[in-house]
Amino acid sequence: MKTEVVPPSGREASGASPTGQDRATGLVRLMPALLPAVLVVLALVLQHFVFWRGSPAVTKGLGPDAWPDLILNGLALFSAVWLGLELWVLGRAGRRSALRAPDDDEIYRFGKAVAGIALIVLYGILLPLTGFALTTAVFIAVWCVYGGVRKPLVVLPVSLIGTWVLLWVFMGISLMPLSRGRGVFDQFSIWLLKTLGIY
Repeated sequence: MKTEVVPPSGREASGASPTGQDRATGLVRLMPALLPAVLVVLALVLQHFVFWRGSPAVTKGLGPDAWPDLILNGLALFSAVWLGLELWVLGRAGRRSALRAPDDDEIYRFGKAVAGIALIVLYGILLPLTGFALTTAVFIAVWCVYGGVRKPLVVLPVSLIGTWVLLWVFMGISLMPLSRGRGVFDQFSIWLLKTLGIY
């Protein structure tokens, strides 16, 4: 009489208990929510270290500490929204991460990403030479074109209005001494700031 040998199942062969596998699967599913959770915590904690070298924070009106607080509060708010969206998505069966690309667009363009990083580095290099206003206006315009926005009637207003808003937020309201550039760029920046009423 022959005895039939039944091969072990996947769980039995691997030696992992069902509880261990379920726990590992749960941790993997929670990974998309890890980044927004960390961003929320960092944004809330870092506000207390903006003036860690002993510089007192401005408590009346809008001063140099207004813009980092605004950015960190915005980061905390949108990261919390992102975290809530991820948890809602993960709580529904068969759903994927909210920021995952669709199936027909899974290819990540590394070359385009590297070129985008190079544009940001170039912006930082040119900033002290050509000044904040001109460099930012050109950067926004180039970034729009690089991102696929080709219409001049869209690129030009976005670039000019965006630069105007940033100049008022950083130099007009927060009183930050951003670079005016050198030589003729410095003279242009002074003229522009006086024209806008910032100086």
